[in-house]
Amino acid sequence: MFLEAQFGADNVSPIAKPPPSTATTSPTSTSADPNGDETQEFSPEEKAKLTRLHSLGIPVPGIEIRVDKVVAKVWLEDLRVECAQSAVLRDRVGRVVGRAVECLSGLV
Repeated sequence: MFLEAQFGADNVSPIAKPPPSTATTSPTSTSADPNGDETQEFSPEEKAKLTRLHSLGIPVPGIEIRVDKVVAKVWLEDLRVECAQSAVLRDRVGRVVGRAVECLSGLV
């Protein structure tokens, strides 16, 4: 909600696949995405990561934020922000995420 309020609901969307690992790629299998519209291919490593994240209560691996043609990704497991195109957007998203954590940490 914090990211949607800051960047607009149309510019924030979930990321279905976990971040790529540095290991070699494995064969993939096909399964339905959360919307049920398309099929996505997940390797056994990705399936294991998704299962681990779901057991931690994290419904999707990350959130993608688009501002014009620049894309920032927030990985929800460690709240890491990636944006190779713009350091300014990366820092802005990082500050919004940090403020959201400060606000919500008192509720837990």
